[in-house]
Amino acid sequence: MDEPVTLSELVWAANRTMDMHWTRSESPWQPGGCRQCTEDGCPQLDWARRVLTDVRAQLLG
Repeated sequence: MDEPVTLSELVWAANRTMDMHWTRSESPWQPGGCRQCTEDGCPQLDWARRVLTDVRAQLLG
């Protein structure tokens, strides 16, 4: 796929990651919802939080 990722696709992927960590982990939005989760954290969850924080800042900023 040669097309750039749109903002809506990025937000969709970040929301899916957050949902995965909501439904599969013992505590909401905590590590334990995917295969990349470790005792020290989750890079996917960290990425999703950063993306959604940046988007909120742009929209409300």
